[in-house]
Amino acid sequence: MARLDKDKYIIFLDVDSTVFDGHGVHERTVNALRRARREGHLVFLNTGRAHCILFDEFMGPVSPDGVVGSMGTGISVGDRMIYSVGMSREDVAFLMRFGETRGLRTLAESVERLVLMNIPEPLYGQDHFVRTTEEFFEKYPDMLVSKVSYMQRMEQKHVDELRERFPTSVYVHSKYTEIPATGCNKATAIARVCEHFGVGVEQTIAIGDSGNDDDMIKFAGIGVAMGNATEEIKSIADFITTDCREGGVGYAIEKLIFEGKKP
Repeated sequence: MARLDKDKYIIFLDVDSTVFDGHGVHERTVNALRRARREGHLVFLNTGRAHCILFDEFMGPVSPDGVVGSMGTGISVGDRMIYSVGMSREDVAFLMRFGETRGLRTLAESVERLVLMNIPEPLYGQDHFVRTTEEFFEKYPDMLVSKVSYMQRMEQKHVDELRERFPTSVYVHSKYTEIPATGCNKATAIARVCEHFGVGVEQTIAIGDSGNDDDMIKFAGIGVAMGNATEEIKSIADFITTDCREGGVGYAIEKLIFEGKKP
């Protein structure tokens, strides 16, 4: 097992609106990440995205040492998956039927693919369509579903219904809601990566901007909120950096690692 020197960090980065602005990765961030890796620090993406929709437009510039995908349900180091877990068949059936009966734009996710229901057009380049829950299980009987998402703004009554069954696993955003496998989130993934490298959580930095980053920002040795983060995320962070479009990840690394600023 690889080991990390005691004066080095594992840097965990959310993707969307943190390291990736929808068009690319800021030059300041790219340069800081390259220097951090040269100096012996490790860089991990820690994202709600599944491994199958990690695109070159940010994977190339970031060149991470590893990836946490789908809210902590899948962890890869280099090209090797070191952890992968899925939901029970019962939970998948409940969530798919929940979306089917309410006409919700429903997304079942795994490391290999996304399956779309009530979504008429391809999403993130994925075009695996089903019309019903039964069709889903007929077409993909062995799919290890790590997360189910509803790709639209959710009515509060629907959120409340979901939280009756999944009290700690429903993450609500302005344009979508996601439910990972029970017991998984971005913080549990940090703990697993730390165990893999034999380091304590004090050697971690987590940088994010929105609700599903809450767990990891609270848990990491240093929790960083982007300048464009929600006020809730800023309120729990140890350090607030600049906006994603201004290279906020790079600025945080410069201050916290290269200059040794204490948050």
